[in-house]
Amino acid sequence: MTADIRWRLLVATTALVYFFLLLPLLIVVMISFNPSQFASFPPTGFSLEWYHDFFTDDQMLSSLWNSFVVATGSSIVAGVVGLVSAIGFVRYDFRWKNALSSVLFLPMLISPVVIGVALTAFLSEIGMQRNYLFLIIGHSTLVLPYVFVTVRAQLYGFDRSVEEAALSLGANEVETFFEVTLPAIAPGLVAGMLLAFVISFGEFTATQFWVQPQTTTAPIEIYTMVRTSLTPMINAMATVLILITVVVPLILDAVLGKNLIIKSA
Repeated sequence: MTADIRWRLLVATTALVYFFLLLPLLIVVMISFNPSQFASFPPTGFSLEWYHDFFTDDQMLSSLWNSFVVATGSSIVAGVVGLVSAIGFVRYDFRWKNALSSVLFLPMLISPVVIGVALTAFLSEIGMQRNYLFLIIGHSTLVLPYVFVTVRAQLYGFDRSVEEAALSLGANEVETFFEVTLPAIAPGLVAGMLLAFVISFGEFTATQFWVQPQTTTAPIEIYTMVRTSLTPMINAMATVLILITVVVPLILDAVLGKNLIIKSA
């Protein structure tokens, strides 16, 4: 088999995999514009009726806003904690370093159901009410490993001689961090926070244990609607979620990524 044939097979296989991954999303988007009361494919026409119903439904908009607030708060908390943790684990040696590093990855390995139950029991034991802070703490726990691993990888590839040069030129440690180190590792930090935002925004399993009626998130609201009344408006809401969790991060990564590269150059 020649190299050209192998390359064509690789491209075809990759395209086929992406096709089956993206096909369900494309179908949901197309059905969301279908004027029919029933989900049918291909669509029988074009209508924005279900989007109008979605954007005039207070409960839907409230759940979408709750998801945005929680995802934003969680990504910020995970960004700060992940940055500090990564610097500590890369720059310093201390007892139980490897063991503690493994602990940070546990949320990626343990079932979200277990984390949801355990965190609910712990926070309820100390008297914390199930509010936005409760959700942000829970989601931050789930997404922290993703920020930690991206920032740590960025730090391992960072040339510390640049910091030494800044210090030798009269900058103190704080100035060196904000003017030299942070801009250099910012691409990894931003990537980790964007990933944390997307995961938090779509998190469903553990969130079931943490929400109250006033803090219901979009995935929980969709699940509730599917169980009680299957309406075409669900497809419109699902399309909005797809745009938020896929398109928006891609745009932010493209815009912020270029700016960060320029600043770190």
